[in-house]
Formats: sequence, C-alpha cells, structure tokens
Amino acid sequence: MDTGVVLRILLLVGVFILLFLPTVWAIRDIAYRSFPTFKAKAIWFAVVTLLPPIGAFVYIAVGRPRVIIEEEEPEDQEVDAEVEQDERED
Repeated sequence: MDTGVVLRILLLVGVFILLFLPTVWAIRDIAYRSFPTFKAKAIWFAVVTLLPPIGAFVYIAVGRPRVIIEEEEPEDQEVDAEVEQDERED
C-alpha cells in the first residue's frame, strides 16, 4: 500500500472518532443527568441521536444543565473565622 493511502485512511478514522465521541458523551450525559421533565430529556436524546454530531455540540453548548455554585455571604465567612479562632484558643 502507498503511504499516502494509509495516511488518508488514518486521517478519516481520526476525523470520524473526533466527531463520534461528543455524540456518545452527550447520549451518556443525557441518560444520567436529571432534567426538569421527562419530555425535555426525550427531546434532547432525539436531537443528539438524529443529528450527530451537530446535535451533540448543540446539547453541550445550549442544553446541558449548568451547576450553579452559591457563594458564601461575607457575614458567614466572618462567623466561620471567629469559630475557628475560638477552637484554636481552646
């Protein structure tokens, strides 16, 4: 076989894998993540499976629920610091 043919085959396989992995990841994420309704979960599953890899990229960019981390209020931090100080003194 010619070296150019082998490189083209490897390139095509690499591109296929790069496009296929986000779809597999999105399907797995949809299966394990909770959604507000079952209908929302079913719609995202249909979008990802029927429009690979475009559906996966849309799900990752728009549809994936975000985790919101609540910051502690400054008052809580001061109370925590005072408690730690009291524990050190004891």
